[in-house]
Amino acid sequence: MEGREIMPKQIKLSFPEHQVEIWADLLTEKAPVTCKAIWEVLETPLQIFCKHAMYTGKELSIQLPQERCAATSLHEIVPENQTCFPAAGDLLFTFMPPYAWNGIPQAIYDLGCFYGQDCRTFFPMGWVPGNRFAVIRPSDHEAFAYMGAKAIQEGQQTIMLQRA
Repeated sequence: MEGREIMPKQIKLSFPEHQVEIWADLLTEKAPVTCKAIWEVLETPLQIFCKHAMYTGKELSIQLPQERCAATSLHEIVPENQTCFPAAGDLLFTFMPPYAWNGIPQAIYDLGCFYGQDCRTFFPMGWVPGNRFAVIRPSDHEAFAYMGAKAIQEGQQTIMLQRA
């Protein structure tokens, strides 16, 4: 419809043990295929662990479960809105086929949530660009950085991902 603005879809990232809720807007125009697949994965809320990344800087890394991803196009994802230099608040999706990461025989469906500056997607095997599909709202950056610090100090954190 002409003149009618379509509201962007959002996802909510919650840390129930810390009563922290963070909202991210999907970049449906810049990464439509990735957004659609992530939306399908989150048809029902997903409670999972996130951990602090080792190589990329200020990032919380979430390995999405294979059983949820198998029914989506995430294993056939097209490059869209890719970056190797995510900014604070960027959410990136990266797929690695079996044996692509340290000989691990399972596929890896990685959701990278970046909470600080000077990040890069450089790994022992080289540069691995990710699809930038969502951004955390600026008003939630401080709370997200707090959770990044918690993950550094305390280890993996429980996170709930859901449609909003």
